[in-house]
Amino acid sequence: MWATIIGILAVIAIIGLGIGLVARTMSKTRWLKQHGTRIIARVTDSIFAAGTGPAKVIIAEWTDPRTNVTYQFRSYVPSTAQVKLGESVDVLIDPDHPERYMVTSVASISMKKR
Repeated sequence: MWATIIGILAVIAIIGLGIGLVARTMSKTRWLKQHGTRIIARVTDSIFAAGTGPAKVIIAEWTDPRTNVTYQFRSYVPSTAQVKLGESVDVLIDPDHPERYMVTSVASISMKKR
């Protein structure tokens, strides 16, 4: 009986955690779309993501002209995507905290046939 109750509580906790993570991601996306600053970053690397199925990760970099600090942005793309090194991607950043970001143009460029 206790094992059943503990199992049910564990399932409820996992579902609640999943809902919380989705809500947080949606909130971040909404905030960046309303208040974020659009910048252009350059693709510096493309690696296959272990354990993610048919996906790879692109890594893009941008240097903040005010502080001369370079930031890296990562985003998943389909493994069939043909993204070239040096290619531009649009990124929405929080101007006060550039580590809060959302790569916005990968979907539009990644499926182009080359």
